[in-house]
Amino acid sequence: MKSKIVILILMFSTCIYSQELKKNNWAIKINTLQLVDNFSFPTLQLSAERKLNSYLSLNIEAGYQIYDNSTSADTIFLKQKGFKTNIEGRIYLQKLLASRVKSNRSELYVGLQLFYRENQTTNTLTYVSSDPTNNNTYEDDFGVKKRAKGINLTFGNQISITKKVLLEPFIVLGYMNKKVINTNMQYDENKHSTDLNDGVPILVGKDLESSSGNMINFGFGFRVGYRF
Repeated sequence: MKSKIVILILMFSTCIYSQELKKNNWAIKINTLQLVDNFSFPTLQLSAERKLNSYLSLNIEAGYQIYDNSTSADTIFLKQKGFKTNIEGRIYLQKLLASRVKSNRSELYVGLQLFYRENQTTNTLTYVSSDPTNNNTYEDDFGVKKRAKGINLTFGNQISITKKVLLEPFIVLGYMNKKVINTNMQYDENKHSTDLNDGVPILVGKDLESSSGNMINFGFGFRVGYRF
């Protein structure tokens, strides 16, 4: 009888211990700055992080555009929509250097992230003819289809506010290939010029086919999460 009780106690202790190890293996997070990202497009972006061991984890993130932040174009050629996704492998530095050290309230990490995003919208460009005898100003509404893919190094800090709630500021630096396709466009940079002294506005210029190509990618974000 005693041996059965000992076995039951050991089994129960093992179960409790396993639950204790597993209870903080997962975290769900929302990328708050993506809600107001007007440089690319705003998304409701959620992620799930899974701890693989004391210092390695995998973070998967996806977001969908939930509102239209686009333009005052008179003619809408493409209704605005888009999505973003990425997958990131992380190393928590303190745990890598000393895996038996108890987790701190602040843990620095570095990661390698693969990302992809695509969206479409309608934008507006104001231009004039290059012909000096033509003083007319024209407004051109045009469609935009974009996709971008690349790889980033990520640098962040996971801050524990409580045992369950966390904050995660981070920056990314990497390489991106961007492809832009314009539709229903009258503007031709070989025949026209913008009527603005400082050239094409940044947020319009990024929607032109001429902005396609390989480039350095830089960004930052701020996630709020919950462990379970």
